[in-house]
Amino acid sequence: MPSRPLVAWMDPLPFELTPALRARRRSLAAIATGRVLDLGGWTDHLESYDDVDVDLLVAPDSCDGAGDPPRVRRLEAGVDALLDLGVEPYDTIVSLVRMPLVADLPRLLTTIGSLLVDDGRLLLLEPVNRADTIGRVLALWGPFVRATSGLHLDRDIATEVREAGFHVTDLHRFRVQSVSAPLRPFIEGQARLRLPRSSPS
Repeated sequence: MPSRPLVAWMDPLPFELTPALRARRRSLAAIATGRVLDLGGWTDHLESYDDVDVDLLVAPDSCDGAGDPPRVRRLEAGVDALLDLGVEPYDTIVSLVRMPLVADLPRLLTTIGSLLVDDGRLLLLEPVNRADTIGRVLALWGPFVRATSGLHLDRDIATEVREAGFHVTDLHRFRVQSVSAPLRPFIEGQARLRLPRSSPS
């Protein structure tokens, strides 16, 4: 039996997220540097990548990308398959609402870490669990939401990123008012891999 893809290609995300997050997606793309891997999901922010080479993950049989900027290369592969393709390490990896689509988030974060250069950055824009009473109620519905939509919306993404060996260097929490309650709390941030300390001589 073939293994499940690390990131689902069918994105069960509400359409309202596209305009609600557009400005933030573009601002993250604008600060990406070096060789960039964009984990996909949207394409209307590609023009915001400034003078960088971008590999964009896309679903097989997606459109040919004729309107993409010239420095964008489309890769029909999942993140886990990139390790087998032997790609060179990336300076920046951009994750725009990819983490709720992943069943095994620690595995995704380990894969991202292995694809980054030593001082590389992870830029992320992701929905997170709510810490209030409503959040606790919504968490009870987590298994139902996962079963019906495939979305994992009951995660503390910042904590999981830290536990995967990243140092979160910048984090902003905000709410999107135009979508359903479980998808309103978001984080936007940057993280770098924690490098092992060199042993004293």
